[in-house]
Amino acid sequence: MKKNNENSEYIGKFLKKDYNQFKDGLLELLDDYKRKSERLDKIIKQSDKMQLRLIEANEELDEYKNNLEIKVKEEIRKREEKEKIILEQSKFAAMGEMIDAIAHQWIQPLNILSLKLNSLSFAYENGKVDSDYIKNFETSNREIIEEMNNTLIEFRTFFRPNKPSSEFAIDKMIKKVLLFVKDEFIKHKIEVNFEIVDSFKLLGIENEFKHIILNLINNSKDAFCSNNIPKRIITIKIYKEEHYNVVEVSDNAGGIPDKIINDIFKANVTTKRENGTGIGLYLSTQIAQKNNALLDVKNIQDGACFTLRIPK
Repeated sequence: MKKNNENSEYIGKFLKKDYNQFKDGLLELLDDYKRKSERLDKIIKQSDKMQLRLIEANEELDEYKNNLEIKVKEEIRKREEKEKIILEQSKFAAMGEMIDAIAHQWIQPLNILSLKLNSLSFAYENGKVDSDYIKNFETSNREIIEEMNNTLIEFRTFFRPNKPSSEFAIDKMIKKVLLFVKDEFIKHKIEVNFEIVDSFKLLGIENEFKHIILNLINNSKDAFCSNNIPKRIITIKIYKEEHYNVVEVSDNAGGIPDKIINDIFKANVTTKRENGTGIGLYLSTQIAQKNNALLDVKNIQDGACFTLRIPK
């Protein structure tokens, strides 16, 4: 009996220990559940807040998108209006440049006509006026007027892409230009040396290349007069390089000031102070670019050298 009591007491202690362990484990499990439950509540609440913020952000984004579309349309409208204004201004600017260019091209033949008219009285007083004189006088002046008319036609059609190109000899073209300025250059005591190292032909608009040569030699003439150079020499040289046909126009007129030589081909940049328009060299480089040619300049001893390179 005593042994049974001892066994019962031992089992009771064992069960109590096991109960306490179970109780402690259950309480720990409940605490863990409570912690995780609270954490889950926080996550759910944070998720709800984030979802609410996301909804609000989407609403703000939609509103911003709508406003942005309105702003973009408004900016496009403003830009189109500005472009229209700029287009109109560019048309007027181009018209002004074209008028300046025509005036620049006409100065030379008008001076020659004036010189010829002045010489007419002198020739009459000295008894040189006869039928042959009148015929030559009429022919040469008609050529000058025709050249002026061609200048107008060239400027009217300069920006039109459908002008026909033709092959022409560069040396013959230059000789025509020199014949055109012969009297004017004699008046200003300018000697022109034409060196033909290599002769070649070009495919393009002959009158456009005439304008380039005429602008370059006129530029030299004006520099001679501005700088009071006593011995005045222009050298025109044509030759071939590996990839280019080349025309060089050099002079001993004093060169181009360093401060403007890099901008000399820009519109309204001139070395002639109040007497220059800055359109001649600008026009020349525009014609060169139009024909895929390169026009550059460098100072040499006592003067400047302009080089026109035309791709073969």
